[in-house]
Amino acid sequence: MATPVIERCFSRHTKDYAALSATPDKFDAFVEAVGLMQRTEPNYTIADLAEIDVPVAIVQSEHDEFIKHEHADHLARHIPGAQLILLPGVSHFAPLQRPAQFNAALLDFLATIPV
Repeated sequence: MATPVIERCFSRHTKDYAALSATPDKFDAFVEAVGLMQRTEPNYTIADLAEIDVPVAIVQSEHDEFIKHEHADHLARHIPGAQLILLPGVSHFAPLQRPAQFNAALLDFLATIPV
């Protein structure tokens, strides 16, 4: 479902892809491939998730248009030690909408990882 936020971000992604990609005329194919990936991948089992043994931050935006809250919760519950970080007031495009908020959340998480 297209919303004004999705349309603005998609417009920016289209321009960025054209400017930065080695295949600037293949954006539609890229979008199709990403759509297929979102519908089918990854398909990890709970046992697969339980095997993850690195620090993991599950970052969920309050108004995420693509990732359901129950999916983020599922990951956080089944990845040992995973931290669920909720970002209020932003959509799936939090790094573009409020980069300072997004970056601060990730830096806080990274600061908890022993070196």
